Amino acid sequence: MVCHIYGTRKGVTADNFFTSCELANLLLTKNMTVIGMLRKSETAVPALLLIGKKREVYSSVCGCTNDLTLVSYVPARNKAPFITAS
Repeated sequence: MVCHIYGTRKGVTADNFFTSCELANLLLTKNMTVIGMLRKSETAVPALLLIGKKREVYSSVCGCTNDLTLVSYVPARNKAPFITAS
């Protein structure tokens, strides 16, 4: 779907159905970025980012590699955290 904008340094926003760390790495090789939510079942998500009930409301935890950044955000009490990748 985005082959026509490879190499343009543009970003893609995707839903959790399409977002994965593999997609982010692929688009990085094509000079593009992706921002989207990850599913909890994604194997690249560390367990620390999945713990939401013990964290404060509106708190964020970041996880970084050389190329990817994952952010886990707790929106409300007893809600599962949102995990976004960029």
